Amino acid sequence: MVEDDPRAAKWARMALEERGAKILWATRIDQARALAERHNPEIALLDVHLPDGNGLDLVVELRTRDVPCAVVVMTGSPESAVARIAAGLGVTEFLDKPIELDRLEAAVSRARDRGELLRRILAEHKGDVVQSEITNSVGERLAKAKDKAPTRASDSSQRLALLASEFGLSARQAQAVAGVAEGLSDADIAAAMKVSYSRTRQLLAAAFSKLGLKSRNDFIRFLWERSGTPDGQ
Repeated sequence: MVEDDPRAAKWARMALEERGAKILWATRIDQARALAERHNPEIALLDVHLPDGNGLDLVVELRTRDVPCAVVVMTGSPESAVARIAAGLGVTEFLDKPIELDRLEAAVSRARDRGELLRRILAEHKGDVVQSEITNSVGERLAKAKDKAPTRASDSSQRLALLASEFGLSARQAQAVAGVAEGLSDADIAAAMKVSYSRTRQLLAAAFSKLGLKSRNDFIRFLWERSGTPDGQ
């Protein structure tokens, strides 16, 4: 658990320990990294606003470890831009504060199941398909979050247009990354653009390269960082 509010951390810790969980508590990102390195946690409960940075910085690190860790984000609003970006980084569950006990238990249970699935895939395929599996789930969850949350399409379109101009993206590359920003899977982007799946992957790879990025996870975090405010507004 990464939570800098002692009262919230104590309540959640007691509730989960009563149900047999072993809880490691950190109040800072650097502490959380150290605990994860030593203990390989199965699930991480992350607050977003922490003294030394943003809890979302830990998401990709935790989910791409040799022993994947499922993540539950604790946020003020599950429909915020922060929640949508967290979903794009692979978060399994969201808890809005103040957290209710039944929702905490349900989220942890689902996250545990998700973590077990990722570890099974890793064991069976030695990691070859883990990133693909994560990417598919990212698209699905981003799309769901987008449907639930109010959006400002004009602002988003303007930001992407400026991004394309700044980094020299072609029209097709900009169209492809716009699909990523909307939470579409690579297959959905290919269908929308009426091109092959492999061509879509080429367009995204070229766009990410121009942006100095390696993956859609990097791109989603990049968009969030450029938004300029903690909740992306």
